[in-house]
Amino acid sequence: MSDRDLTPYMLAGGPVLLMIAFFTWPQTNELGNDAILILMAEDRTGMIAKLAVATVGITMMFGGLYLLIQQMKKGAGSMHQQMLTMAGMCIIAALALFMAGFGGNVTSINAIDGEIDADNDLAYDDDADQLESARNSWDAANSGWGMMPVMWGLGMILVGLTAFMMKRPEGIEYVWSLLMPVGLGFTLAPVLNDPAYFDVIFPITMLTHIVIGGLMISGKLTAPGAVEEGA
Repeated sequence: MSDRDLTPYMLAGGPVLLMIAFFTWPQTNELGNDAILILMAEDRTGMIAKLAVATVGITMMFGGLYLLIQQMKKGAGSMHQQMLTMAGMCIIAALALFMAGFGGNVTSINAIDGEIDADNDLAYDDDADQLESARNSWDAANSGWGMMPVMWGLGMILVGLTAFMMKRPEGIEYVWSLLMPVGLGFTLAPVLNDPAYFDVIFPITMLTHIVIGGLMISGKLTAPGAVEEGA
């Protein structure tokens, strides 16, 4: 049991949890005060629970990607190891940006749940003060979300490119090459700044991770450069 490789399970399971939180979140593409007013109408416990599910999901998925990179390094040459190191740095940066975004979301939700009492230094002066605080935290969270797809996409591109360079794919192994166009598409999300585009590229990115993880679980796909057991 202790010898089981967690990488594919994290790659397949993490995106599922993340999508559950993403598609059940009460907001869609609202901005400014409209976004905050939607949160005010929701139950705080439910929203925090969804953020917790998303946090577990993103930690699993990025953890799976990082473990995959470590496996690939075992059979990689010097240049490929360097490329994989850069990919790992991108994944860590994307995780940090994700957590910064989640932190801003939690702060915003907590602000909405705060008390209003002009005579209490630990409470908001009035509704306008509460709304402004919640919106400022929400806007700060969006700053983290803005660069997250870029770092995540670059990490995917580097993993896919390195996999292709380490071993020319055959048959199902071309799945590794999918990381390059999907990663590029995800990287372009903040550049295009089109919510409709993100609503398409995000599920495609999740599905790519799930497919890779599923194929690895079934034994039909192995990490390029990974050392086989007993070798």
